Formats: sequence, structure tokens, C-alpha cells
Amino acid sequence: MSKIARRLALTTIAAVMVAGCTSPTGSPTTSAVPSAAVELDDLLSAPVPELCKHQPGNLVNGQLPDQDPRYGHVGLAKRPDPSKEYWVAFGDLTGDGVDDGALVTACSAGGVPWPATVQLYTAGPTRLGGVDLSDLTHGREVVTGLSIADGVVHMSWLTQGPNDAACCGTVHMAGDLRWDGSKVVAENVKQTN
Repeated sequence: MSKIARRLALTTIAAVMVAGCTSPTGSPTTSAVPSAAVELDDLLSAPVPELCKHQPGNLVNGQLPDQDPRYGHVGLAKRPDPSKEYWVAFGDLTGDGVDDGALVTACSAGGVPWPATVQLYTAGPTRLGGVDLSDLTHGREVVTGLSIADGVVHMSWLTQGPNDAACCGTVHMAGDLRWDGSKVVAENVKQTN
């Protein structure tokens, strides 16, 4: 094959390759790989922050491993109904059209349970952030509802009133968590009873 024929062949191949990388308008195209939706298995192995005097780490089957039971535990909270399902919710929090996730933690440092926290995750799972409900209402909070709709985590919980024992909150609360692109923000916190 002559040099001219070789150059012509290479030029043709290059032209075909470039044409395949442009849109009909001639501008370059990119094909972003969509992130995977967060699922229960992801949350069962999710990273958790320092909670209840326990070091941060990754959950294994929903529990932080290597914890001496005398000093408590950290794990995914379960619903207090007969289903005993995990307190988790799924929906798009980051605006990319792919489901993210929220989970409720249950933990203690030995003895009594500590207030619940709600943690938010995107693909990976990567922790977006979370909130300790006692930072919002200053009791020993117990989650009673968790859902995601329209990019917002909706939650409800019980906390203690001035005459309640630490075990038995009677004040019903509700609030929202939103990912603002850089941090988790608590909004619309209010008493509902």
C-alpha cells in the first residue's frame, strides 16, 4: 500500500471516529455513566459517623462490627411493629433522578438507648450527612415515620415533654431534611400534637 493510500485510509478512519463522537449539531457528546440507585444492601454496609461514643465505621449486615456489647452497639434501627423492618427510605435527594437513601440509627453506649439519628446517602453508598434528633428537640428521640418525596426526607418522632420520663416521650414532632448540594439541612421542625 502506498504512503498516500495509507494516509487516506487513516484520515478516513479518523473522520469516522470523530463523527461518532459528535452530535448531529457537530458539538462533542459525552456519555455520563448514571450512578446506581441506593438499595437496602447498600445501607446495610453504609459508613456511619461517630455515634454514642463509638468510632465511625462501615456497617456489616446493618451493625457496626467489633463492638463489645458491654459498651453498647450501633446499627440500623428497626420498626417497633411486628414487621421488624429496617427504618429506611428511598428516593431522589440529589436531583440526579436516581434513588438515594435515608436510614435511622439505633445506638447505645451500654445501658439505655441514645436519641435516634437520621443519615442520608447517595450512590456508593456515600454519606451526605445526617442529624441527631436530640440536637433538634433535646430529648431521647424515637422515630415514628420516615419517607422521601420531592427530594426531601420527611420524618416524625417522639420526644419528651417537661413532665415525661426519659423512657416515654409523648410529644409528637415532625420535620424535614434536605440536601442543599453541600450539606444536610433540617427544616420545618414542629410539634404536631
